[in-house]
Amino acid sequence: MAKEKGSFKEFLSAVAPEHQAFVEKLNTKLIEQGCALVIKEAKSGYTASYQLEKKTVMNWVFRKSGILARIYGDNAGKYEDTIASLPADMQKKMTTSRDCKRLIDPNACSDTCVKGFIYALNGDTHKKCRNDGMFFLLTNETAEHIAGLVCAEVNVRKSAL
Repeated sequence: MAKEKGSFKEFLSAVAPEHQAFVEKLNTKLIEQGCALVIKEAKSGYTASYQLEKKTVMNWVFRKSGILARIYGDNAGKYEDTIASLPADMQKKMTTSRDCKRLIDPNACSDTCVKGFIYALNGDTHKKCRNDGMFFLLTNETAEHIAGLVCAEVNVRKSAL
């Protein structure tokens, strides 16, 4: 079970040194946009979640391969231009990720499932699982694109408040 509350400083110290400045900069940007940061200790390290109106927008999770950003793209259909501007490998990661069972068949997943998200890319419509649809390893190549996606999601959610 995840233990409550590590500090941002402890979380940041677990991030690879070459990514700490980016993670810190994105943290500042998300806090300035009104997101609340919730840090928990988990088996694989820390998880840091950013929430807007108590709904998670993204979280950082640690895996053996490094730190990954899971973005909950509930409104992905409203920033398809940002998705279209992603590098081909990130677009492929999104389009080959799991489809949302519940968007395809409302009875196919757990009742507690929040449902995934729908977006169009290159003329195709995609219905993706919210836990897997935007799940990217943080690298020097993906960093700014991750920031662009999460900030686009925050902006859409804020405009709906």
